[in-house]
Amino acid sequence: MDIKVNTQRASKLPFYVIALIVLLGVAVAIKQVWQYGRSEVTLSASELVMSKVQKGNFTVSVRGNGILAPDKVEWLSAGGDAKVAQQYLKVGNHVKQGELIVLLSNPRLKQSLTEAQWELSAIEAQLMAEKVSDSSRIKQLKSTILRDKLALQGAQNEYQAHQELIATGAVSKLDFQRAKITLDQAEQGYLASKELLSETEKTHQANQQARFARLNQIKNQVAQIQSQVDDLQIKASMDSIILTVPIEVGQHVTTGSNLVKLADHKALIGEIQVPEIQIQQVKIGQTVRINTQNSLFMGSVSRINPAVTQGNVQVDITFSDPLPADARPDLSVEADIQVAKLENTLFVSRPLFSQSQTATSFYKLDPDGGLARRVKVEVGQGSTSHIQIINGLEEGDTIIISDPSRFDSYPTFSIN
Repeated sequence: MDIKVNTQRASKLPFYVIALIVLLGVAVAIKQVWQYGRSEVTLSASELVMSKVQKGNFTVSVRGNGILAPDKVEWLSAGGDAKVAQQYLKVGNHVKQGELIVLLSNPRLKQSLTEAQWELSAIEAQLMAEKVSDSSRIKQLKSTILRDKLALQGAQNEYQAHQELIATGAVSKLDFQRAKITLDQAEQGYLASKELLSETEKTHQANQQARFARLNQIKNQVAQIQSQVDDLQIKASMDSIILTVPIEVGQHVTTGSNLVKLADHKALIGEIQVPEIQIQQVKIGQTVRINTQNSLFMGSVSRINPAVTQGNVQVDITFSDPLPADARPDLSVEADIQVAKLENTLFVSRPLFSQSQTATSFYKLDPDGGLARRVKVEVGQGSTSHIQIINGLEEGDTIIISDPSRFDSYPTFSIN
């Protein structure tokens, strides 16, 4: 039995499929040839970093790195020559005002204090004895004055009586002369006693001043030595944290030697290093966001160092927010200094090596994303991560922001 096979239908289907595949292949080939014809180099999209131009509010910021540093630092120093006897606290300990940190020893100083205290006690005893003696002498003189005054009054009465009687002849002229002499003697004795008392009181006052001057001199000497002895106890001058104790037990220290460095751990500032090429944008009072990697808090620029050190300028930050729990001296931080706020402007992620306020060129992608073309662009203010577009790009445009060193010699290149 013969079987008839319809070969005509079977042969037409593969022909159309093959024709379609051929046409697609030709189209792809034509596109590739057209693309390659427009550029001299082709790069993979996976090798490039791209960013799309946006429009909106844009905060211009300058980033810097630095540390938290104490705003109030004090050094405790040695008041005299001594030896470190004992160290009670170490670096990192929190201390209260008046808490003992280091004890020094100086036996000669303590002996000097003891001798000065003995001399002070002797001077005080001598002063008391002389005061009692002078007081007794003045009392005796006052008693003498009182006796002479009574004698004068008696002589005056007797003289007056003789004056009345001499006219009648009741008393002799000789007795009258004797009464007159007795009165004169009583007056001179009374005046002499008063003068002696006055001179004695002046002498007593002068002696007292000299004794008190000597006493005060010894007291000051004792107080000075006592202060030096007290200074052997190195105590915290404020509530703080111990930063440095550059001494060892048994070490000899001299007057003025630094012993303990304290910092008020509740009063910290940020010491941020800003690249010198960006420092012209930073102004006093600008808002700053501090990042400790664990916490974020706000502050403001309080000081800008006029000097440049190793390509950076130090900017001091004071904080408006309460410090977080992890804040401590020498903690590394990052700072974003907000130098400007731009409204309704074009901006894009900052291309590598781009500079603010310049006329430059970026590689802009065609709408189909297959070709990157160099275009002239005017950029405005820039932050660490973004830059403002003044002219040359529109919202929605995509540019290449990665390292252009592989293709910057070509005006265009292909992307696959």
